[in-house]
Amino acid sequence: MNKKTYFDEKAAKWDTLIQDEVIIRLQDMVKELVLSPGCKVLDLGTGTGVLIPMLIEAVGPSGVVVGIDFAPQMLAEAQKKYQWPNLEFLEGVAEDIPMADQSVDEVVCNSAFPHFDDFSLAAQEMARVLKRGGRVFVIHPHSREYINELHVSLGGAVRNCLIPEEAAMRAIFYEAGFESITLEDVAGRYHLSARKA
Repeated sequence: MNKKTYFDEKAAKWDTLIQDEVIIRLQDMVKELVLSPGCKVLDLGTGTGVLIPMLIEAVGPSGVVVGIDFAPQMLAEAQKKYQWPNLEFLEGVAEDIPMADQSVDEVVCNSAFPHFDDFSLAAQEMARVLKRGGRVFVIHPHSREYINELHVSLGGAVRNCLIPEEAAMRAIFYEAGFESITLEDVAGRYHLSARKA
């Protein structure tokens, strides 16, 4: 089974797997991003849209949120739940983001990065669609160790979906044209942030 099929098959019940405490952690993490009202945010790997209400609240009615995912059934679940006028959903992969160059202010990638096929190409694509000075955030409501152990234990399509070590992550984003790279990896949260040079 490939990754797309794996996520499509789990889409209908995905939201029931997300614990309330995880939602609270994500809400806190999104607040810490200090997204500007009126900005355009790409939610890359949006899945069923767990971050969408938080991002919509942060950018306000004059902002825009674009959710992209490679699994059509996950997107379908998100579209069923959310229909704000300043929200758009697109099917696509991180290695070939279906958006114009320098078209977004911020990229947020929650619980999706290890599922990308080519980390370096995905980071380059994030840089391409970001405006100069725009920021990228790779976040998880768990530590790298927790996520990697979970994926190995689940096996199958996600067995090899692992978050690289810190030095590798920093190198991936530096080589893609990012600066001011920070990374926090502790129990209950993983947070990489970087700014497009």
